[in-house]
Amino acid sequence: MRAAVAALAVLAWVSGCDRGPEPQADVGALRAALDVPFFRNRLDAAVAETWRRRDLVFERIHFQGRYRDRIPALLCYSELALFRPRPAVLYMPGRPSRKSELLQPQGLMPRWADAGYVVMSIDRPYDGDRPGDLGAAIETKGLARVWGETVYDLMCAIDYLGTRAEVDTARIGMLGWSMGGMEALLVAALDRRIAAVASAGGHLAWDEIFAAGAWRLIFPGLPITRELVAAGADARAAQRAFQERFASLEYADAAVAARLIAPRPLLLLGGEADTYVPVAATDRAHAAAAVAYRILDAEERLRHWSAPGIGHQFTQAMEQHARAWFDRWLIESAT
Repeated sequence: MRAAVAALAVLAWVSGCDRGPEPQADVGALRAALDVPFFRNRLDAAVAETWRRRDLVFERIHFQGRYRDRIPALLCYSELALFRPRPAVLYMPGRPSRKSELLQPQGLMPRWADAGYVVMSIDRPYDGDRPGDLGAAIETKGLARVWGETVYDLMCAIDYLGTRAEVDTARIGMLGWSMGGMEALLVAALDRRIAAVASAGGHLAWDEIFAAGAWRLIFPGLPITRELVAAGADARAAQRAFQERFASLEYADAAVAARLIAPRPLLLLGGEADTYVPVAATDRAHAAAAVAYRILDAEERLRHWSAPGIGHQFTQAMEQHARAWFDRWLIESAT
């Protein structure tokens, strides 16, 4: 009974009661802002290449997202997953990194596969093996809708993981760094199949992003940025101009998305010296989420760590924190 009352309370809270300076948004409003459709096309998946290294299996795969749009992906897992399904982690690096960098030089995929995870990453639209004019897309469609394209593709990636016998579909985590960290929040907010989240250096809480002047670093190539910098616009004027130009941007906010993930495990990682995503933005996302986690009596499932002296980097220490988080919630809690 207590859980039901708490669930109703948080539903009312995220649907429109007074919550402070963040916009009043629920899952439906966020989905509409990102323009993420409910329909799915047939995956029509294919494995383009398979190779092995030691006891690890690597696959280059592709599957359909939007009609006739092929999503290229990498998959890595231990041969042990052929005998017993393993938890999966969907990982997104920062823009414009390619998924292939997770093999070399980063080596993240084999490290996590050695630790018992099925690891998957895709190329987002306009990056990697999916070339295109990102700037033109943003000008035509708006920031939120362009991000929504990647969110939709990642949902299709979760669909694909659900077809693999190597994957325990009840234990799928989402890990993201930089833009991937923001995508991790957005995907988990909209898709309950994500059982645990670790988001690093991607907490775009707009009040803090504009107050710190970080918008100049995040959006340097946009015409609106050049115009505002040339005009000497202050933080408030710049934020107002962005929200007028990109009307749905206020909903695609880390503080909105983070609280919609409750009560699932959520870890927020950042660097104390990050000039792109200042620690104040991570603090805002954490504070907004903390209210929802308290209402649902799930405070132990929300954590926040800022690395001392670290800028906009995904460090070894951050990766270790993320691994420990998924070990706790995707492996240890299932035993």
